[in-house]
Amino acid sequence: MKYTEVGFRAVYKKFCVFLLSDELKAGVKEYPGADDANCVLTYGYIDRDAGVTLEVVALGVGAEDNYCFFDTNANARMLIRIETVENEEFSHLSNEGDLKERYSQKLETLKAYDVDEEIERSREMRVLDVSRNADYPDDVMVYLTRKGLEPEGCWTRIFGLGESWIMGTLLNEPNQPFGYHIGEAIGFFPIKTETGKDVCVTDMTPSKRITAEDLADGSMLKGAVSAYYRDPNEDNFFEIIETLRDSTVLVPYSMVLMKEDMEKLQQMLSEFDSDLSSLIGQKFQNSEDILMIPDILESEGEEYFPMFSSAEEIPESDELSSILSMHFLEVVEVAAKANGGVGISVVLNPFTDPFVLDKKIFDIVKNLKSRIE
Repeated sequence: MKYTEVGFRAVYKKFCVFLLSDELKAGVKEYPGADDANCVLTYGYIDRDAGVTLEVVALGVGAEDNYCFFDTNANARMLIRIETVENEEFSHLSNEGDLKERYSQKLETLKAYDVDEEIERSREMRVLDVSRNADYPDDVMVYLTRKGLEPEGCWTRIFGLGESWIMGTLLNEPNQPFGYHIGEAIGFFPIKTETGKDVCVTDMTPSKRITAEDLADGSMLKGAVSAYYRDPNEDNFFEIIETLRDSTVLVPYSMVLMKEDMEKLQQMLSEFDSDLSSLIGQKFQNSEDILMIPDILESEGEEYFPMFSSAEEIPESDELSSILSMHFLEVVEVAAKANGGVGISVVLNPFTDPFVLDKKIFDIVKNLKSRIE
């Protein structure tokens, strides 16, 4: 079989045997058996920046499924980019389990190329195969569309999955003024054309314009979430994140006084211990900065940054918290820096109609254009 005939899944995370060509011999002189070998044992992985790659594991002798392989060289590495052997015949082996155990130390170095679960799942999506770059399977051709412009294909690198859409980064600058640029995150969808062809598309036509007054009481945002729950389709999802992008939300914070101010406050309280009502109207002047710590929620081991579309959505249990009014893009900045810079997802109206926005989508939301007139 040849790579050009079978594609990346035939070599990805698999042992493959290629004949040891003259071109390859020069790079494997440090491997045991170099003088006698007539074939090379490789293991396939994906380098997102360099494409499908074969790690040379060992040299061998034999033919078809009857091979004998030498030991590896743990101190040497030789990489074969797939485009250099894509038209060469190769074969699979029936004893992959034994080979993984024997060459486990060599394979350990390839863990640096592991990706998260969503990217791994996208590699299994055969609906994307006709749009993939053959040598860079995480890169797909996405057709950008916008009213008044011609559809234009741009290479896009997948970095995550939504419920029914895909997240990616534009790898080249569009020729037309779509409003998005190289390096920016976009959301796109695989669809089937009238002729039955699978393609990836994204609609960049600006949505209906709104005013700040439309968003003021939070009802538009809450309504967008309700519409999505009634009919969880792509249009309704993007209506939520477009509305969020321009919204101001309410965020519960706890105020933490520094040591000196806390001592001053405790002294003040002790002076009025018999009649706390006497504190009404009294002024307390802090001398140090007050720490504002967001009230993080936790569910099933995951942390979420809570926010509310209006005061009516905030439970009575949060009455002792300080409620800050923040633009949603400010919330995203804070949430992205939380958890030691790893970031946490945000949840809107967590106690009524919760809507979770995964932290992976933050860049897409930040890149959305404002709809406010």
